Amino acid sequence: MAEQQMIDKAKSEKRTVLTEIEAKELLKQAGVNVVETKLATSKEEAISISRQMGFPVALKIASPDVVHKSDAGGVKFRLENI
Repeated sequence: MAEQQMIDKAKSEKRTVLTEIEAKELLKQAGVNVVETKLATSKEEAISISRQMGFPVALKIASPDVVHKSDAGGVKFRLENI
């Protein structure tokens, strides 16, 4: 998705903050190196993506309503297996 489209989408949804995935995509498009990030929409998909990417992995909640993921308990680091 193009930069302006991403920003316009967030505005149309009345958001003042981009999701982590959106922000990383903007940075990537600007030439900044970012950690590879994939969005899973189910437990099964998270397991599959983790196996494809290789361990260890970090799992984070992805919600426009949760800006501070670690404050909400939505982050798990250094998972060696699932």
